[in-house]
Amino acid sequence: MKIKGKKIFEEVIKNGKYLFIHPISSVRLEKINDKKDSSINLIGTLVKKKL
Repeated sequence: MKIKGKKIFEEVIKNGKYLFIHPISSVRLEKINDKKDSSINLIGTLVKKKL
């Protein structure tokens, strides 16, 4: 699922698990969907402005 909103992206950054491979950092959050008994993985990628 592509993260389209700032609020959702901030939730992923705050509550997710980080993986850092220089210069890219990625964060992953697994959300459980109550209606379908399934989970959704939200992934964000962060890149520093200065290398």
